Amino acid sequence: MNAFEDTLQQARGLFEQKKYDEAAEVYLSTLKTNPTQPQKAVIWAELSWLFYQQKQYDRCVEACENTLELDADYEAKEDLFRLAGFSYSALNRMEEAIKYLEKSLKIDNSSQKQQMAVFELLKIHFRLQNYKESEKWINEVESYFYQNEKDYWLTLLFFKGFVKYYTNEIEESEHIFEELLENAQDDPRRATALFGLAFINFHRKNYLNTINLCETVTKHDPAFFDMESVGFLTAVSFKYLGRDDIFEKYYLELKKNYPDGRYRAELAKIHRGGNGEAQEPDSQS
Repeated sequence: MNAFEDTLQQARGLFEQKKYDEAAEVYLSTLKTNPTQPQKAVIWAELSWLFYQQKQYDRCVEACENTLELDADYEAKEDLFRLAGFSYSALNRMEEAIKYLEKSLKIDNSSQKQQMAVFELLKIHFRLQNYKESEKWINEVESYFYQNEKDYWLTLLFFKGFVKYYTNEIEESEHIFEELLENAQDDPRRATALFGLAFINFHRKNYLNTINLCETVTKHDPAFFDMESVGFLTAVSFKYLGRDDIFEKYYLELKKNYPDGRYRAELAKIHRGGNGEAQEPDSQS
């Protein structure tokens, strides 16, 4: 091995040991030794992975761009585009994330590593409420995850269930959440299925069932990821069952815990005795 390869192996060894700061120092110092353009491209490509591991997403994107500026024919473009897409997603810059993930998939949409790009795309479109687009990507990857990554498949069912819910395919949504519940292997995963079923029961005005489901969600997972929605469903269900006293307790707790929450205006309207029914809740998926 020549000096450049020796130094590269040193940096890679530090990276594998998760000594990211030390690895970065070796990579960056190597750039000062006047390497060739292709060698610089390799350094920046490997730095992109390092910055991503450090959650320095802006620097990760910059490193990906530097790689391609130095070597337009870099052999693993799909990896750089995927990494840039993940980084933009982490930075909440969703349009750029979609752009780069789709560029990555245009190069390779069948390998195992690229299925995670599809998974990220379906999540992004769900967050943007592009439910039909999210469903398209779900259908693209569901078979792969079912056969190879059951844990991801179960997460996929959660998104699929809510896609069907928000596109008003309620019976299909219910079927998917029941499938998730049947296949869940632990209580936190069961909680996600019960959460979806709580939405469906609220939609059908089965308020007592909604309360029972929400209570079971918190029993299965006391640190559930969307306690705000659980609280909203419970509070409003008690209100519609005529238990204003319990609604008041939930209302004050939600107001305290989520002063700028998604349901603040709706809860205030109900608390004032506003007419009409509560709007459909919004899952924080």
